[in-house]
Amino acid sequence: MGNERPRYWFPLALLGFAQLAVVASSVGSSRSEGWFTYAPVTPYGIYQGLYGVEMSHESNTAIAVTIGDVGRIDGWFFAAFAIFVGTVLFYAVLAKRAGNGMPWWKVALIAVGGLVAILLADLVGFSEFDMPGDVRTAVMLTLGLVALAWLDRSVLVLVVAAAFVLCSVVLAQGPLALMLSSLVALAGAFAALLSRPKAAAEET
Repeated sequence: MGNERPRYWFPLALLGFAQLAVVASSVGSSRSEGWFTYAPVTPYGIYQGLYGVEMSHESNTAIAVTIGDVGRIDGWFFAAFAIFVGTVLFYAVLAKRAGNGMPWWKVALIAVGGLVAILLADLVGFSEFDMPGDVRTAVMLTLGLVALAWLDRSVLVLVVAAAFVLCSVVLAQGPLALMLSSLVALAGAFAALLSRPKAAAEET
C-alpha cells in the first residue's frame, strides 16, 4: 500500500453519503409499508383482490417483502446493494493497480454473489426473526462493516461498526437512525483520510 492512506475510507464515505441521499429522497414522501398494506376500495366498492376475493395478510406480506418494501425506508435496502457493489469495484481497481488484481469475471461473480447473499439474508431476517425492514438493513450493513474491519485489520472500522448499530438500531429508527449512522460512517471516513500513511508512520 506504500504511502496510501487506509483504503476503507471509500466504503465508509460511500455508506455515509448513500444514506444521506436516501434521507434526502424520502423527504416529503410518505413511507410505504408495501403495496398491499391497505385494501383500496374501488368506485364499485370492491376491495383489493382478484374478482372480489381479498388476499390474506400472509400473502400480501409475502408479495410486499419480495419487492423489498415492507417496514423499510424507501431506498435504504437498495442503497445497501450500491454500497456493496461500489466497495467491491473500488477494492478491485486498487488491487489491479497494485499488480495483484483478479480477472474481472471473478469480480463480477463476487458482486453478484454478494447481492444474492444480501437478498437472502434480508428474507431470512424477515421470515425467521420477524425483524422490521429498517432494522434488517441496518444489521446487514453492520455485518458488512465487521467484515470490512476483518479484511483491513482495522480497529477503527470495528469501532465504527459498533457505533453504527448503536445509532441505527438501539438509539433510533427511521430517518433519525439514517442521519446518526451516516454521521458515524462519515466521521470514520474522515478519520481514515486524516490518518498518516503507513510508510510515513513507520519512518518516524
